[in-house]
Amino acid sequence: MRLLRYKYSYFAALLLWLIIAAAVLAVYFSLTLDATRQRHHALHQQLQDKLWYQFVGAETALETFAAFQSNPRSRTLAVDRAYARRLLARYPHLDSLQLIRRVPASEATRFTRAMRELGEPRFRIHAADLAGEAQPLPRRADYHPIVFIEPMPPGAEQQLGLDIDVAPLFAPPTVANVADARIAAFPFQLADGLPGYALLRPAASWAIEGADKRPALFVGVAVRIAALAPDASLLPRGVSARSWRANDRGARLFDLVAAPVSAFEARWFPQLQLTTPIASDTQPYVLQTRWQLGWRAFETSLLGTLLVTLGLLLAALLGVVRLVRARQDAKLRAAEQLAHLATHDGLTGLANRRVLDDALDASLASNTPCTLVFLDLDRFKPINDEHGHDAGDHVLTTIANRLALCVRADDTLARWGGDEFALLLPGEMNAARERELLRRLTQALMEPISWQHRCLTLGASLGVAHYPQDGATAKQVLQAADARMYQHKALRRANPMAPPPPPELARG
Repeated sequence: MRLLRYKYSYFAALLLWLIIAAAVLAVYFSLTLDATRQRHHALHQQLQDKLWYQFVGAETALETFAAFQSNPRSRTLAVDRAYARRLLARYPHLDSLQLIRRVPASEATRFTRAMRELGEPRFRIHAADLAGEAQPLPRRADYHPIVFIEPMPPGAEQQLGLDIDVAPLFAPPTVANVADARIAAFPFQLADGLPGYALLRPAASWAIEGADKRPALFVGVAVRIAALAPDASLLPRGVSARSWRANDRGARLFDLVAAPVSAFEARWFPQLQLTTPIASDTQPYVLQTRWQLGWRAFETSLLGTLLVTLGLLLAALLGVVRLVRARQDAKLRAAEQLAHLATHDGLTGLANRRVLDDALDASLASNTPCTLVFLDLDRFKPINDEHGHDAGDHVLTTIANRLALCVRADDTLARWGGDEFALLLPGEMNAARERELLRRLTQALMEPISWQHRCLTLGASLGVAHYPQDGATAKQVLQAADARMYQHKALRRANPMAPPPPPELARG
């Protein structure tokens, strides 16, 4: 039972610690998660602002170049190229600037000849798909060939004369029917093979003479997608960044993933996600960032401090339980010791007179036959007076130990008082068994006792009484045993080796 109480105490302490630890770790993880959300929001905002500034830069370059083209009569292509280079130097994420002319089909041949005379001998109006493969040039009222590209890297001259209405770059409205709005192309492959997209708008005040007021000149800017994408090596572990054209997830600007987390972290740690549109009318793109959290999202030093503190708390709780249990055990042992002292002799450890009286009353109450034996030590007082109380205590303890070897487990052996002992044996007792019991008791009492290199000898007087033969009450049985003990003592004065008188003679 005591062991069970121990287990419950430690279990309660462990349960309390688990509750406290769960609460502390929950608060820690909640605060860490909130802080990580703020970091994620700040990172997402930083990437969004960078994209927005780059989009604005592309629009600014487009507007500036369009305004520059508003009065072209006093300029040459060399002036256009110099101005375009200055613009591109201010915006490193731009790939090139273009000029696109609206050419009526009736003037296509004359326009081609004029472009060749201006220094582009291989110029021709042609069509190609997004991959650069040549396509048949369809018949239409107007063509929109590229007539100017800056810079002009090797291979880019093939783009001169490309009718941009044939390749499905731009979402409606197309170049053919745009009035003054800016339109953005879907991502395509630039001249150097890298991905990009383009912005296009009419150049102010350029229109063909006559009733047709549609723009005759357009300016375009090509944007390098690789320059828009953030550096994946600078992103925190587990972060991915994606951007795609609104309403078309297939038209992506970039799809970057930083150092990935482990499969365990991906399975058991939360993932944060933010998706927002870029505030741009001409470049309708969406930015999405995801942060798959892992161990590195948590401050290991603080987490380690918390775990150490929780470990110390567990040790303290277990220590408190152990201290409380030790105090309770001490009180219990004291109570048990007091209870033992109330029913046992403090010197010999045998049961006291009260226990034997209770055992005798119980036998009489259940009408169980029993035998009571009184034992009184002879010559004990001279030993006690001559050799001291220590010798007397040693004699009493030795006698108690010897008598304990002569009784059964269900017998009651008690120190009756002073140098007297009593033995209660439940059950029927025949004459032969009684003689054997008295012989063994007498032998145990008369065997010499060693004390400080001396042999101490003493004798004993025994009185035997039986229930119900010698009385119907406990008092009668006790009186019968006491009387026979004194009869035996009187016999021993004449003959020290005289045995106790048989009960039937004593009764007579």
